[in-house]
Amino acid sequence: MANSRVTIGFLLPLQSNLTVDDSAPRISVFEGVNFVGRNNITMPDKRVSRKHISLHGSSDGIAELTVEGPNPVIFKSGGQKRKLSSQEKLFVDDGDILELIPGSHFFKYVRASGKNVFFSERDLVCSDKALKRAEKEVLVYDKNYQILQDEAIARTLQNLEDSKLLEVKLSVVSTSQSFLPTSDPVSDAEIRVSSNSVAEFNKFDVSEDSLSLVFRLMRVEGLPEWANECSIAINDVIEGNILVAILSNYMVDIDWLKTACPKLWQIPHVLIVHGESGSRVDDLQKKKPVNWVLHKPPLPISYGTHHSKAIFLVYEKGVRIIIHSANLIYVDWNNKTQGLWMQDFPCKNVKNLCESSLFERDLIDYLSALKLPGLNANLPKFGDVNVNASFFKKFDYSNAAVRLIASVPGYHSGPNLKKWGHMKMRVVLEECEFDKEFSKAPLAYQFSSLGSLDERWMSEFGASMSSGISHDKSPLGLGKPVIIWPTVEDVRCSLEGYAAGSAIPSPQKNVEKEFLKKYWSKWKADHLGRCRAMPHIKSYTRHSAQNIAWFLLTSANLSKAAWGALQKNNSQLMIRSYELGVLFLPSVINSNLSQFSCTGNADMKQMASENIRTKLVTRCWNGESDSSSEIIVRLPVPYRLPAQPYCPEDVPWSWDRLHVKKDVYGRVWP
Repeated sequence: MANSRVTIGFLLPLQSNLTVDDSAPRISVFEGVNFVGRNNITMPDKRVSRKHISLHGSSDGIAELTVEGPNPVIFKSGGQKRKLSSQEKLFVDDGDILELIPGSHFFKYVRASGKNVFFSERDLVCSDKALKRAEKEVLVYDKNYQILQDEAIARTLQNLEDSKLLEVKLSVVSTSQSFLPTSDPVSDAEIRVSSNSVAEFNKFDVSEDSLSLVFRLMRVEGLPEWANECSIAINDVIEGNILVAILSNYMVDIDWLKTACPKLWQIPHVLIVHGESGSRVDDLQKKKPVNWVLHKPPLPISYGTHHSKAIFLVYEKGVRIIIHSANLIYVDWNNKTQGLWMQDFPCKNVKNLCESSLFERDLIDYLSALKLPGLNANLPKFGDVNVNASFFKKFDYSNAAVRLIASVPGYHSGPNLKKWGHMKMRVVLEECEFDKEFSKAPLAYQFSSLGSLDERWMSEFGASMSSGISHDKSPLGLGKPVIIWPTVEDVRCSLEGYAAGSAIPSPQKNVEKEFLKKYWSKWKADHLGRCRAMPHIKSYTRHSAQNIAWFLLTSANLSKAAWGALQKNNSQLMIRSYELGVLFLPSVINSNLSQFSCTGNADMKQMASENIRTKLVTRCWNGESDSSSEIIVRLPVPYRLPAQPYCPEDVPWSWDRLHVKKDVYGRVWP
């Protein structure tokens, strides 16, 4: 009896009408790892692998399912249905139905009742010992699952930037889990939207002419209609007669892209710049169309990633540049708070072929660092071209409404010291003048993964973010930063429940450092209806109440790997990863108020005169414009400013902490 395994549930074979098939044996699911495959079905079927799926059972009766074979599996729960591809994961609970092959081999998972469970002596221990054992198992659970193929692991690699040994010992919950709860035990107080939220949201009315002046939030499933009125989806940006598409990202799910954006399959030339590794690259190679080219940029420093998220679309009239915060996977474009900026740029004419701009130089430098392989193509209007970094010099970026802030891996010194990372942010802000109200104004850092930081680096980073001068030429001075970060309760009550925490993958050792306590501030997004849509967006801003000095939308989390760390007496900046962001500045917007569309009928047109003054504000701003010569640009900052500090009972989310209070799905973590 001491060596017997603990039965936590069963897979009951079903007929096609979903009634139990009594003629076939049920499959026991034990605590620990179970494999289900060809040997467990009564009808021979070579589409079913010998190890088709694995189920990692836990003592509470819940099992984590991983698709081990190459063929997809259908999962049904609470009226929702989802197809899982190879190596995708989710949790299976009582009553969930599986199709090992779509339309075939149906099974229903049921938890074991008391009479079916056989306890070993090992399991008959007191509850406190069991809890300690569970906590210990959390740290060693599934050591080798999904290494370097889940963004959460990639972020963890960034967190280990100071370590010489890589030891991934955290449980990873798949970011493919995307169900919304059918019954929600969250209290009204936890999901209440302020009475003014809808009114505040509806104040924001951006014409197509002004879209490049702001960023957009991505659409989120399960939100009220008003919260998605001004939001955007992938089909809204990848449109029109596209000649060439370059999709730059970390994670790429081709199966999802095919359903979410079939337009991509009509584009003759597609380059995927990715950060995938191992079997995920093989999967991409196998599934991509023949006219797609894959490219992984060089990573010269260990633990770095290609983390940038951008799309470049070439049209006959010009180029569309899209910079955003979402991986190319279902959950990122449907369940998270995300941001996206885009602008169209015309082709240069004969007169300005040799002219350049700050935006162009920054863009070409960044694309050159990616070492793009180039696509040889014959394009209408362009002729025979090699679509590489230099190709993008053919477009006129003089009316760019933002500045680019990028990171590329390497040891940067000399003229390159201030070219990338937080030093690029520093030099750009140093060149800007701001209103006096922003002197010593606070800073807000918001992101979804926290690196292994120390107070010295926080001061270094804060010095860059505090750069700039007022109109009287005096320095703005250091701003007091806050970190906007979800609490455990935020994650527990979110649209995805605890599963949302897999995309906020910072360990306790990073989050629970004593010096960070003074920075913690709440994630509050009731004004946009997104309190329960956990943030994957990354943003940084300096503000005075609802007035904004500048706002950065980026892929960069708060880590040395992403932003860089000064070395050698501040003469060298070391960066591990690729990142890309756009910086909104009143001075840049003010001088670039012309608009152009690659897909519309309108050619370049001037929106305003040079005497127009631009003011950046949040959507909660209730002021009045000072004059007819002032443009108010309302940015959809997805969190309340000023940020509210944590209460004593608030605990910052960390993904390797055990949580026994059940979430909106009735599940614990992990």
